[in-house]
Amino acid sequence: METVIKFQDIEKLVAGKFPLGPINLEIERGYVVAVVGPNGSGKSTMFRMLMNMLQPDRGTLSILKQHYPQDGVSMKRQIGYVPEFSDFGGVAKTIGQLIDFVSYWYPSWDQKRCRELLDKFELAPAMKLSGLSKGMQRKLSLTLAIAPNPELLLLDEPSSGLDPFAWRLMIDELTQFMRNGDRTIVIATHIMDEVRRLADYIAFMYKGKLIGFHEKDALLDTWKMIWLDKMPDNPGRLPGVTESQDQPARLITCETDQTEAALKKLGVSVIRTQSLELDEIFVQLQRMQTIGTKSS
Repeated sequence: METVIKFQDIEKLVAGKFPLGPINLEIERGYVVAVVGPNGSGKSTMFRMLMNMLQPDRGTLSILKQHYPQDGVSMKRQIGYVPEFSDFGGVAKTIGQLIDFVSYWYPSWDQKRCRELLDKFELAPAMKLSGLSKGMQRKLSLTLAIAPNPELLLLDEPSSGLDPFAWRLMIDELTQFMRNGDRTIVIATHIMDEVRRLADYIAFMYKGKLIGFHEKDALLDTWKMIWLDKMPDNPGRLPGVTESQDQPARLITCETDQTEAALKKLGVSVIRTQSLELDEIFVQLQRMQTIGTKSS
């Protein structure tokens, strides 16, 4: 598979925030990758580096087989970007004027697709930018990102400010985007329903660190809560166990098969198992990171 984005030993110190990195991450073409983490975990910093708005202090970053600043303009023409905060830079007064300005820079701009998106999002070219609500700004940002038919979409909290109807439209449009060719989406979000519906892979960020990169379906298959007929001694020593509770006796594990095999040897019966939700898995990964940091 072709690597679309590669972070190699990337580090960045941003004033007032946790230092980012070192990050090593490769994202392959044709997938949706969700970058998940609490506010301040480094998601937006990663995206700004991908758009050459910030430069890493250390390491190398390649995107679409190129390194910034090599041919940065040509590279950005292949990327659709929705920043964390919509800012149209004062280059136009109306939606139509802004579209005229932005489309000039994209040879692949699809005006028909742009009109379709405007209609679906209930936006009109004559609308003044100064009068747009936060949700309308996000819908316009999505339109401007998708209309050039980019190879890569970078979406930083794209659903912020969207009502439930517009959110569902966004999910539908991103799903359609991935059907049309060999494209890639990287989406920063803390909304687990977006991750469930869209993502193939998940990158978990916490305090500037990449604490996990996993295939979503494999992650859900691996992490389980297991109810037992009794709690064994020293459950924390069982393979994969990250948490245990009494009354009722239950464990959380990231190595279900190994945990159940060990329980069987101890004469402990499994009553039932249940997959963890993604937000519950993220909590466990955070806990493991915190424990590992304290013990190191």
